[in-house]
Amino acid sequence: MKPEEGHAAPPIAVVFAPIEGDAAALRTLLEEEGVAVHACRDAQGLYACLDERAWCAIVTEEGLDRCSLEGLDTSLRRQPAWSNLPILTLAGSVSEQVDSNRFSRLARIGNITLIERPTSREVLLMAIRSALRTRRLQFDMRDQWRALEQHADALESAVKERTLSLEREVNERRRVERALAEARRLESLGRLTGGVAHDFNNILQVISGSETLLRMLLAKEANERVVRALDAIRRASGHGAALTQQLLAYARRQPLNNVALDLPLYLHASAELLSGAVGAGIAMRLRIPPGLWPVSVDPAQLDAALLNVATNARDAMDGQGMLELAASNVHLPDPALPQGADLAGEYVCITLTDDGEGMSEKTARQAFEPFFTTKSVGKGTGLGLSQVYGFASQSHGTAFIRREQRGTTIGILLPRSCEEIQAVQGGASASELHALKGVRILCVEDDPVVAETTASLLSVLDAEITVVDSADAAFAADFSGIDLVLSDVMMPGSTDGIGLVHWLASHHPDMPVVLASGYMVDPGRLEKLQVQFLRKPYTLEALANAMALALAGRDGRAS
Repeated sequence: MKPEEGHAAPPIAVVFAPIEGDAAALRTLLEEEGVAVHACRDAQGLYACLDERAWCAIVTEEGLDRCSLEGLDTSLRRQPAWSNLPILTLAGSVSEQVDSNRFSRLARIGNITLIERPTSREVLLMAIRSALRTRRLQFDMRDQWRALEQHADALESAVKERTLSLEREVNERRRVERALAEARRLESLGRLTGGVAHDFNNILQVISGSETLLRMLLAKEANERVVRALDAIRRASGHGAALTQQLLAYARRQPLNNVALDLPLYLHASAELLSGAVGAGIAMRLRIPPGLWPVSVDPAQLDAALLNVATNARDAMDGQGMLELAASNVHLPDPALPQGADLAGEYVCITLTDDGEGMSEKTARQAFEPFFTTKSVGKGTGLGLSQVYGFASQSHGTAFIRREQRGTTIGILLPRSCEEIQAVQGGASASELHALKGVRILCVEDDPVVAETTASLLSVLDAEITVVDSADAAFAADFSGIDLVLSDVMMPGSTDGIGLVHWLASHHPDMPVVLASGYMVDPGRLEKLQVQFLRKPYTLEALANAMALALAGRDGRAS
């Protein structure tokens, strides 16, 4: 039998024929078939050759006499699972020379085929070819077995990798679901606090306006007790306004007056403010490198955020310790700053680190929630850190808490600004109160008490006031007799104060407008509007100044 294509070496037949003539005849026959012959000298040589390299074995009766059943059995048991080596035995034809019982025992230990001699060449060739075909099928099965094992290994590896990938995906999904649930919960809290702040700001506007009006009406009849009472009302109104600003900052529902800040200059100035706020028992340490990128923020809100963190640190240190103010440029995402993993790009990280008692993990998870505080009753509102979080988020950054080995770090990540750095200016100076004398003002306010208070204030300044309760009502006004529009933002009807501004821009483009609000669902809508904006509750000076600026802007456009 000729070797098939694809097999580099010819088949090998193991021959054990002690009689030299038998061995030579078998060699000639096998080599003519293209089969290589490995002749064995003794039984031990035969045992050693019965391995997976052999294609078949041919043993004459004389060779079989020199072998033991135990030796053959031991040799054949070494075969791998796929192998069943064909063995041809050539026995004499005389019946008394054939040990039938012996051949039966041989058949039980291997793939033994008995051929009686003398036999024809064709019969022997057919037996040899059959044995070689059988062995070739075994080799094919071996190759398939190995390929199957390799495939199984690859499949197992793929399953392990996919399992790990699924575990990562499940963990990531759980993390995202937790983050989404947390974001929804915080958003719900934000809407609740924003709504509360809106109504509270209207109440504070009435209180603040009435206090100012009373002070003006009673100015000629000064009474120390009345002045003290009015001062107490003003302080309480200011404190309430600060609280509502913190609520709105958390809810991200307040417009921000952003400017590009020179951070090194700003933070060195802020350090002086913070040092005074935390007291002499706390040392301030600065790590503010040169070359900090500018950021576009509302300086007043950043002041409030840093002050809230500093006072919280002061309480954590019980008035004694070290407070470090640091800042650095960072490229996000950054493995060293996992708190900014959801951000991408160039940011500035501002941190305040104390060496106080620190926070537990549970406290750190809740610290940014409004009204959450670990202080005793009367010691805090629980709005300080929520303002920090809201301000950072509304400024397109984030705030984070990092527990240190000793103490706590609270950080604010703010995006780098490409705007030109501007100097931080103080509040606008108050205009002359009588500058509004004779100015005709359309007041658009849906809260009748706020409208009445505002109208009374402006009347004291000798302005002429027309009050309507919605933007829809304002559309029907006679603007030929109006010099300025003062409008609330959040109002019922077909549109709100911002919609009114757009309508005025189309129908009365030169009409100056002042918008006032204690709550904004979307503060971004104020961007690019050519109007003055006031946060409720506002003072009379702030109102008069905003109106004067709006009127001056109209006069500048007219010229």
